[in-house]
Amino acid sequence: MEIRPEYDKDFLRDRYGKRYIDGQSRWKIPALIFAILGIPWLLWSAGYHSQPSLRHELISFQVIDDERISITYLLERNERSLDVVCTLVARDFEKNIVGERTDRFPPNGAPGKVTQTSEIDTRIRAVNADVINCDVR
Repeated sequence: MEIRPEYDKDFLRDRYGKRYIDGQSRWKIPALIFAILGIPWLLWSAGYHSQPSLRHELISFQVIDDERISITYLLERNERSLDVVCTLVARDFEKNIVGERTDRFPPNGAPGKVTQTSEIDTRIRAVNADVINCDVR
C-alpha cells in the first residue's frame, strides 16, 4: 500500500508546521496561570461589588404646584458611621434641570433602610424628579 503524499507526516509538517501535526499545544500553561489568578479575583470582585455600603432607590415623585415637586426615595447604608449626602434634582418636560436639593444623613443615624420624602423648589413647572447620587462625605 502506497502512502499518499497528502497524508505523509513530513509533508504535513512542512505544510502546517510541527506543532499542528504532533498535537503539542502551548495554550495550557497560560490558561492554567490565568485560571489560578483569574478565578479568585472574579470571586472576590463579585462578592465585594454585590454588597455596596450605600444604595439609593427612587420610590415616587409628585408635582405639588408650578414651583415645587415632592420626591420619596429609599436610602440603605450598611454602616452607622457613614455621613451621607444625597443630591436630588427636578427636571422639566425637555429634561432640563429646574431645581436641585441636597439631603444630609448624619453619621449617628441608624443603619439599614431609611425612607425620605423631600420637596424640591423649582424655577418652572417640573415633570419629574430623581436622585442623582448619594455619596459618603
